[in-house]
Amino acid sequence: MTDQEQPKMPAPPKKPFANNEQKIIDDILKNMPSNDAVECSLPSKNRFYTLQDPGKPITLRPMTFEDERGMMSKKNVNVDILNGLLSKCLSNIDVGQLLQMDKLYLIMKLREISYGAEYNAGINCPSCKKDNEVQFDLSQLPVVELGDDFSNPMIVELPILKKTIKISIPRVADERYFANAENAINNLWRFVEEIDGHDQKSVISKVIPQLPLKDAHTLLDAMGASEYGIDTKVRFVCNYCSFNEVMELPISADFFTGK
Repeated sequence: MTDQEQPKMPAPPKKPFANNEQKIIDDILKNMPSNDAVECSLPSKNRFYTLQDPGKPITLRPMTFEDERGMMSKKNVNVDILNGLLSKCLSNIDVGQLLQMDKLYLIMKLREISYGAEYNAGINCPSCKKDNEVQFDLSQLPVVELGDDFSNPMIVELPILKKTIKISIPRVADERYFANAENAINNLWRFVEEIDGHDQKSVISKVIPQLPLKDAHTLLDAMGASEYGIDTKVRFVCNYCSFNEVMELPISADFFTGK
């Protein structure tokens, strides 16, 4: 029998890999976080917002690789970049409407649903000066919602002048007025609706710069409504000298890169 007349050998049976490929892929990716948007219950309870669709909730989707790459291309993670990131991931509300308490909550929630609740930060101990690698659970940060008696605008009693002021809480769109302390003081009048019952802006704009310092800071504190929203204070215990203190959650440029 010549080579040309050799009988063809039967093809080997196909391995079952092709049939199990999707099962293998699903098993590898079984712990991958969901890419679905999550419904957000904001600290303000949406009480001062006009939603784009009042019949739907506010939702937040996780960051994509493209979102992260866009942030990493910037030298610094600044206010404008964070607002732009929220605009991409947030649905059913204009970011410019947000109160600061809700913005901070959403920033923390976005980090949590994009990378997981565990956040590692490097902290240099103020006491022994050694570097610590500390892990925080963002899902455990307490949130204080607005009470039913909270109003916007609010009434504030000035401790020195003993006068009442009706003042509105700034929104994200107003951040340009609070770039620094001097700018904030100079722009306070924009958010004051009445002083001692007088609502003329010509009066308000002349009175505000003359306020005693304590009264001015009382207004700024009230406008910040810092007692509401997500509490970003955490406890740090040094791994080396057991130094112990409550501090603000350390947020660095790595906060939105998952490191």
